[in-house]
Amino acid sequence: MSPYKYSAKVNEHRVKAVGLLMPISTKQSIEICNLIRGKNLQKAKKILSEAKDMKRPIPFRRFTEGAGHKHGIGPGKYPVKACSEILRLVSLVEANAQHKGLDTSSLEIIHICANKGPKSWHYGRQSRIKMKRSHIEIVVEEKEAKKKGVKKEMKKVETKKPIKKEKHKKIEAKVGEIREKLQQEGKSQKEKVPSAFELKKKKESKEPKKTTKSETKCKEK
Repeated sequence: MSPYKYSAKVNEHRVKAVGLLMPISTKQSIEICNLIRGKNLQKAKKILSEAKDMKRPIPFRRFTEGAGHKHGIGPGKYPVKACSEILRLVSLVEANAQHKGLDTSSLEIIHICANKGPKSWHYGRQSRIKMKRSHIEIVVEEKEAKKKGVKKEMKKVETKKPIKKEKHKKIEAKVGEIREKLQQEGKSQKEKVPSAFELKKKKESKEPKKTTKSETKCKEK
């Protein structure tokens, strides 16, 4: 038998499982998969266990033939056998995730689908009957738990207050006074500033030269 190929990709945070040739109705399994897809794994297990005990009906949206009206749901049924088999598969995925080291409380069913399997003949005494077979694949992913009651802090935008005209006038008056003082002292902004090399030369010319020991000995002789 060739290896089974999943229709969803699996990575480090995902776990997969498959049930082949499961003796359940494909139509019922499709309706159950549509109900628990996208839900938390623990919540899905609770729904399946309640439907298995006939405490909660499964809503049927597509295959509504023979489905009675249920209060608050519409057409629905109690597929006990299909729910018990899918519940067994869900618990198998949970065990795989636990073995992989994932947090089972934050697992979410991102992919689950039911496909029709081969229908073999079940031979009887008077007539033969086709047996129901289904393939179900499931992939779960670890999601981060959302913190409830945490509000996002809004960043305060600092707004600059407009400067009044009076302040502008005061600043201009001060600038004018500084310019007048510079003109009186004879210092303009266009004058060249002496470089560091020129300043060093001036200091060397002012300071007396230091005589070495060899020079002092020669002078004494």
